[in-house]
Amino acid sequence: MRPFLALLLCVPLMVSAETKENPLSDIAPYLEQGRINTLLDYVRNPQNEAQIYTMLGRSDKVYEFLTKYTEKSHCKLDSSVKKMPATPLVKKHVADHQVVMVNENHFNVASRALVAKWLPWFKEQGFTHVGFEAFGPGEKAAREFYFQESMMSNLIQKAEALGFKVFGYEAEKSTPDEMDFAEGFAFRDKQQAENILEQIAQADDNARFLIFAGWAHIAEAPLKYPGGKYRTMSDFLKNDHGINPLTIDTTACPYSGDENNPLASYAYMQDGDIINVGSVQNVDIQIRVPKAPPTTIGYFRKALGDAYIPNEADWPENTPVILQAYNTDKGYVADRIQSDAGEQLPLYLPSGNCRVTLHSLDGELIWEDRVELD
Repeated sequence: MRPFLALLLCVPLMVSAETKENPLSDIAPYLEQGRINTLLDYVRNPQNEAQIYTMLGRSDKVYEFLTKYTEKSHCKLDSSVKKMPATPLVKKHVADHQVVMVNENHFNVASRALVAKWLPWFKEQGFTHVGFEAFGPGEKAAREFYFQESMMSNLIQKAEALGFKVFGYEAEKSTPDEMDFAEGFAFRDKQQAENILEQIAQADDNARFLIFAGWAHIAEAPLKYPGGKYRTMSDFLKNDHGINPLTIDTTACPYSGDENNPLASYAYMQDGDIINVGSVQNVDIQIRVPKAPPTTIGYFRKALGDAYIPNEADWPENTPVILQAYNTDKGYVADRIQSDAGEQLPLYLPSGNCRVTLHSLDGELIWEDRVELD
């Protein structure tokens, strides 16, 4: 991994007591109440801003940031490289592994949409557990940071509906202040690995695990940064505990997607070997997923369900708004979309009962209703 990516994109979201007033540490109520301007006024770096706009359904506002940090000269490959569909390659390599790890870029929801598409197949292959970072063992995900984005919320709900045992493996101990970057990263990832090991120990011998993680956590060997190297969750599992996961990186070199095949994903091979470039390199398979074109709002979210929009009379004139739907059963966000002044963008909702609200970006409730779709 290149040093700047390691430093920029792999910082834990652990929040100390001194930063408990940070709205990003308990973002759910700010979003639910429509207090979007408060969140945007607080952010201090481009990554936080990109994550918030991803939660707001606005991939178009993230496009330039995503391109800047994930498309470099190494993404251009010569004519001798063979391009092949990623899904058959993944299916071919899954058979011999008890644990499969897939990572994601937190502000490109393609990986979430792709894994959601794969879930029924993983179930058919005998996978029994799905683990997620960023919420602790046994905790509910509906209020957690990453699960405020609708594609991630959909992923965990789909896993539950298919009968997987869904668990969180996040570190429970906060990183001590005196630790440097490498020590802090390893401190978190060692706990994550131990929490996964505990789930494996408690499960039947034939249980199989799909682990969904962010960025560098799936690297199978220590990664370099300017001051040395740091260890990762997958490194601890493989090299300290003898569990060799199949690791699949989806964070390098995304390309502009095609409306006719929005989840088309590819691997690249040369002389019989899979090419891994940039980002997390110590992995088994690296696949390139699409990014939403900047002119297509809802490119991935359309897979969530049918388009839904309140009556035009319920919208204020020339006012930016946030339109949201929450599942009335478990409280998960079903979908969320921020419209700029003059826009009226739809939600995409599955069948079922939702509480739908329309707020100004300062948190003023404009409209609320219960919506049931067949």
